[in-house]
Amino acid sequence: MSQASPHNLGLAYADVARLHGARVALRLADGSTVTHAQLDAMSNRIARHLRLRHGVRRGDVVALIHDKSAAGYAAMMACLKLGAIYVNLDETNPPERLRRILDMARPALILCATAPASHAGILSANSQAPMVVLEGEGAADWPGESDAAPEDMDAVTGTDPAYLMYTSGSTGTPKGAVIAHGAVLRFVQWIAQRFDITPDDVFSGLNPAYFDNSVFDFYGALFTGASLAAVNRTTARDAQTMVRCLEQAGCTVWFSVPSMLIYANTMKALQPQSLPTLRCFVFGGEGFPKGELAKLFARYGQRVGFVNVYGPTECTCICSAHSVTAADLQDMDKLAPLGRLNPDFFGLVFDEDSVPVAMGEVGELWLGGPQVGLGYYNDPERTAAAFVRNPLQPHDAQRLYRTGDLVRLNDRGMYEFVGRRDNQIKHMGYRIELEEIEAALCALPHVSQAGVIYRRLRAEFGQIEAFVAGDATVDEARVREELRGTLPDYMIPRRVVRLQELPKNRNGKVDRKALAELP
Repeated sequence: MSQASPHNLGLAYADVARLHGARVALRLADGSTVTHAQLDAMSNRIARHLRLRHGVRRGDVVALIHDKSAAGYAAMMACLKLGAIYVNLDETNPPERLRRILDMARPALILCATAPASHAGILSANSQAPMVVLEGEGAADWPGESDAAPEDMDAVTGTDPAYLMYTSGSTGTPKGAVIAHGAVLRFVQWIAQRFDITPDDVFSGLNPAYFDNSVFDFYGALFTGASLAAVNRTTARDAQTMVRCLEQAGCTVWFSVPSMLIYANTMKALQPQSLPTLRCFVFGGEGFPKGELAKLFARYGQRVGFVNVYGPTECTCICSAHSVTAADLQDMDKLAPLGRLNPDFFGLVFDEDSVPVAMGEVGELWLGGPQVGLGYYNDPERTAAAFVRNPLQPHDAQRLYRTGDLVRLNDRGMYEFVGRRDNQIKHMGYRIELEEIEAALCALPHVSQAGVIYRRLRAEFGQIEAFVAGDATVDEARVREELRGTLPDYMIPRRVVRLQELPKNRNGKVDRKALAELP
């Protein structure tokens, strides 16, 4: 980005295209490449098309469906230039879940990178917003559309929303975190400084576009003039192909959930000579079992950095980082530290009465700073519960985000993760509220009660298990199949157990601790 410190992301990328236009921005799965100048021009054409032919304006929501195509990334950039708010959808979600997201987001239109026949779930879930197909309309060369940026791009402010990211909700309905342009600009600056990013770097691009970690990929690569190796869903299914694709791209920065690294290592795709250009493994989104981390560290630790990152979706992806050392791997019973907070954040650790705890004591982490999000879209009740005033400075207008994460601050000034104050879990890198699964179970006609737990099997790995009471037709296979109509695959319980009656606690609620003690 230029020294002028652009105040929105559209201007920031225009700077990148001006300074690094001839450099490769995207390295696509088919081996083709797109330069920053080409991506900038494509996004300008899409932006003008969306405004002139579909009336998209600043503040409108645009839902996007793409599997990391050039047109898909250009559409994200086009929304930023218009001041529209993009939300990437997971088209593999069940239609009912997609319908709930679309009902909350209320998009002005749905933008698809490929033909509608590929998006049956979206079509059946959507009854209002029109669908625009990039592929059929020739996104790269729409006749009559100028390569020039939208005239009013400068009007978009740092407080305007840039994107929505939907996560699991405890009420049974997903919630959409809203992140502003200014927060992302600060995030890009931190990435560039923390990881010494230059235009010569190539990011791995392993994370799905609808997944929180993709914010690091898209903005960290493209807005620093670096390159993004866009690994699509098909390529990621095979570990050997995935790693080979990254090698051919010259990947220097890998970012994924630990599960992806463990998968690649288990499938023997990560050999000592693999990824010769790599200089940094970055991982976050879930705990990394020390035994698995130690294997990779022993193999690559002499030539590659290992960085554990932490951050909620509501706080622009990452708020802390820790460079793993050999000393961190000596205590196999503890996770690697979350590290120190980025300069743009400050953290407070409170007990249940919102009283600060002493160093070394466990409490809930509350985060403040310019990278904290704007709240949940069209959801004032859940926004008010999570984005709150600072109890120590009640007259301060700045809101803090209650993470729900239980942490302690160690004597090195680093946060250590201890657990959760609620029933949220991280499974396969996804943030899941167990209550959302329970709500889906209780909506089944033959289920009268439901309780869901996350059972640890080894280290930080586990599985989702459901306990249900209902009529005689309740059957594990039937329940799992019916849940696929409302929940994504990663939320389907691995095990369903039928009980005559679910155990209750003194408050009359399902006793999850008692369920966890059952075989």
